[in-house]
Amino acid sequence: MVVIHDTKKVNDKKWILTVQEHGTTKELYIEFPQDVLDQVGWAEGDDLEWMENKDGSWAITKKENK
Repeated sequence: MVVIHDTKKVNDKKWILTVQEHGTTKELYIEFPQDVLDQVGWAEGDDLEWMENKDGSWAITKKENK
């Protein structure tokens, strides 16, 4: 497993996180630091929604239960 902890806080609601690759399966993932999860109110098991921005970056928000 490749572990890269390269997190940059841009402001209180925006971070830059590194997409990582599992060494064996080659599956891509993002590891959220606990301080980021605490600040946005996310927890393990939450459903997240990915939205592509016009500049090629991505925004991730928590899906609200309906």
